[in-house]
Amino acid sequence: MDGTRWLRLGTVVGLLLALFMTVPVRPGDGGTTVVRSLGALLLLVLATAVLLWQLRLTAEDGDRRVDGLVASVGLVVMAFALGFYALEVHRPGEVAGLTTRVDALYFTCSTMLTIGYGDVHAVGQGARVLVLVQMLVDIVLVAAAGSLLANRLRERARARARRGEPEDVAGEPARDR
Repeated sequence: MDGTRWLRLGTVVGLLLALFMTVPVRPGDGGTTVVRSLGALLLLVLATAVLLWQLRLTAEDGDRRVDGLVASVGLVVMAFALGFYALEVHRPGEVAGLTTRVDALYFTCSTMLTIGYGDVHAVGQGARVLVLVQMLVDIVLVAAAGSLLANRLRERARARARRGEPEDVAGEPARDR
């Protein structure tokens, strides 16, 4: 990937992370809630614009499908992390060990990657339902990633076959040994 693509993907993930850290969740913060709400609204507009731009580029160029997948994963992670944090703020005790936004992000990522260290875990029914929903979404993302990778490998193999390049067992061009 070229530098522009990395910059665009970094911008998408950065905006989503900033939005996650800005959205007001705790009630009763007074003036801070208004400022945070306005900041979150601005970040939401920016993130939406960049995501739509990313999706347009992905639709126009098949080589950029991975970019769309990265943006989608970033959006899913931030949405679930915000959901877990809000759940814990409004119904304390639902997720053992979760007290900060970073904890929520950590729990979301460890659930998505099926690591589950156990230090932060769902205790209440609401949290368990949210974990189940995240698992279902994660399955869809893994299936999309697998399909994307398989299609990409097939496309490369077809392109090599059209050019008459031999392939080794791993699907890579044969090299002089």
